[in-house]
Amino acid sequence: MEKTLKTGDIFWVNLDPTVGDEIRKKRPVIVLNQGHEKNLRLSIVVPITGWQKHWETNPFFVVIKPSDQNGLQKKSAIDCFQIRAISHTRFMDRIGKITDKQLGQVRQSIALILDIDSEDCQ
Repeated sequence: MEKTLKTGDIFWVNLDPTVGDEIRKKRPVIVLNQGHEKNLRLSIVVPITGWQKHWETNPFFVVIKPSDQNGLQKKSAIDCFQIRAISHTRFMDRIGKITDKQLGQVRQSIALILDIDSEDCQ
């Protein structure tokens, strides 16, 4: 079954196997780039993990609360530091979508991580 990937969508993916401190197991991710089906079956994503209070001042985590739109069940964090390309074969089910504001926050976090002027990401 073909899945249509769109920027800002939340999908369940299987991130195993992993190495070292990479985020692992089945978990939701945010699609940042849907990839290029004809040439390279990879998409750029950032994973979602359970929220930890000590991340409140860490600019690499974007808080995301459960809603009907995103389909999440608990308060979570978008872990922007774990940005990665994954194969389209890892994608399972679409569960929701983040807001445009949250997508902007993710872009700003990634710009900070990559030392890119965030004004260029607006």
